[in-house]
Amino acid sequence: MDEKLSGVAVTEDAEETITGELRLLAMLLGAVLGTWIAWTSPQHGHEPRWVLFAVLAAVLGAASGEAFGFGAARWRDLGTVHRVRLFHVLHLVLASVAVAIGLVAATPFVLGEQGLTSRGLALSTIAICGALPSAATLGAVQRVARRRIDGSPGQQLNTLLSLRRLVSRLLNQLGLLVLLVTLVNGAATGWGAELPKAAVLFSGAVASFVVGVMYVPASTTLRRRCALFVDRHFPLTDVALDDLVDKAEERSRLEKLLGIDQTTFGELRSGLVIISPFVVSALAAIIPAKF
Repeated sequence: MDEKLSGVAVTEDAEETITGELRLLAMLLGAVLGTWIAWTSPQHGHEPRWVLFAVLAAVLGAASGEAFGFGAARWRDLGTVHRVRLFHVLHLVLASVAVAIGLVAATPFVLGEQGLTSRGLALSTIAICGALPSAATLGAVQRVARRRIDGSPGQQLNTLLSLRRLVSRLLNQLGLLVLLVTLVNGAATGWGAELPKAAVLFSGAVASFVVGVMYVPASTTLRRRCALFVDRHFPLTDVALDDLVDKAEERSRLEKLLGIDQTTFGELRSGLVIISPFVVSALAAIIPAKF
């Protein structure tokens, strides 16, 4: 028995090591792709602002690679516990991809022909690819939350808290991609192909909307499941009057732990717009004064 447990532990350690190496490889590959895309700019040897654009493109590529590895690892962890398969959530992933492609394709119609360059399209593709495993994992969370969660109340609560932490981490990861997409577009303005200044705000809005398409179904379904759990196991209807306030406070604390007291829009605002002061400051330094 001890030998079997030891073998399982060694296998898990080996899997974690391989996962870490693959995530590092994905980061390096993304950074190389981002740098190469920036290098294809005709002004790379003549425009000082190109250096900033190249650095941000490399960081976006690295972050996309890390997001891909992170999302894939979370998908594996969730799938081993809840038996979710890719074909179960494929329609949600394809819907997110379709929305992203449609909005990117609409850019020339909104901003003009100069609103979308080949390098911008390539960097957008990298960011979209990096977000795909997170989209699949969020779809898996939605599927799990739609079904009744088995186990004792303690086991159910543990599952719900784990899912809540998972969606929060995925939102933070996707929020970083939104930030970098916005900054890359900001660094690309004022030189070269003369990208319109409005492209900065448009790219940030598009990226935020795509993240919302990925996040909202999972978050809404999970919040509803959490509310059902609280109503079922912590009702106030039969509580004695003397204990009502204490029980209500306990229920309120549990609702905060499960995120029931928040709205989906509020979570998106916390995950994406909480970085807005940094975005504004960074864009003020990147974009020329005449906006």
